[in-house]
Amino acid sequence: MPQETVFPMNLNTVCIAGVGAIGGILASMLCRAYPGKVALIARGERAKALREHGAVMHSEFYGEVEGRPGRIVPDGRDLELQDLIFVCVKNYSLDSIAESIAPCVGPETVIVPAVNGVEAGDRMRRLFPQAIVCDSVMYTTTGANPDGSVTQNGAYTHMFIGAPEGDRRAQEAAERVAALLTSARFDARPTREIRKEIWGKFLLNCAFNTITARYLVCNGDIRRSEDMIRDARAILEETYAVSCAEGVGLPEDMPDQKIHFILSGQSEKATSSLRRDVEAHRPAEIDAFSGAVIRKAHAYGIPVPVTERYHRELTQIIESYTR
Repeated sequence: MPQETVFPMNLNTVCIAGVGAIGGILASMLCRAYPGKVALIARGERAKALREHGAVMHSEFYGEVEGRPGRIVPDGRDLELQDLIFVCVKNYSLDSIAESIAPCVGPETVIVPAVNGVEAGDRMRRLFPQAIVCDSVMYTTTGANPDGSVTQNGAYTHMFIGAPEGDRRAQEAAERVAALLTSARFDARPTREIRKEIWGKFLLNCAFNTITARYLVCNGDIRRSEDMIRDARAILEETYAVSCAEGVGLPEDMPDQKIHFILSGQSEKATSSLRRDVEAHRPAEIDAFSGAVIRKAHAYGIPVPVTERYHRELTQIIESYTR
């Protein structure tokens, strides 16, 4: 592929803050297309590996992808103002990464949080009211490796990008970001219904991620357990009820669609990043999934007993190894 040297879409400086599983996908694709142009914010062993090997992805969908970053820095203070920043961290690290990128955020900076859950975009808008914040949701099964590379499994990896309804400035920015990613041969899809896309994945995450993490299982284990299938359906229906109260406008059969995906549309070996974090005794994003559902459900007076049970049990497990 011919190597580009200049970013398109009136973008001169592009940064990826957080180069784990999701950040690693974007880093490898963009650094391959624009070698030496993309800045990465990374620290410790991850930064060392990126300097030694570049941004590397082993992908069933995209193939072997390697790219050479520009600068690899520990903090936004080491960068000039950025035109575009992808924020690719876990929810519990949003405040710390926001503090890190603050020195390189200006009034024309576009921030795209590629983060699980339904709250990251609004948090970034509160933290950076002067910037242009888009919303996104990534569909992939990807994990970070000890050598700094990432491995993507399955026949899909794509991102929807959009903006809150009525925010024309952010919607135009979302289309520019999608065009940049498309130019790097990444499947990016601009949409004017990003809220529906985010909540559609959120429903699946709230059921699939919490169940796989609670019992340390894969998708095939769920398929073979009537109890887990029953719980998955209950969590989907509870989360859907909250989405209706939020006015998201998901189709009425969305819980059925997601159950069908678990039972027949997803690999038996599929599991979740939440399960991997719990199994490895790392901090986990339970608050971004069931925690968010519970907060919103309580505000609307909606009962969510199965979600609450999983949240309580997973919280106890996580607290047992993080004390």
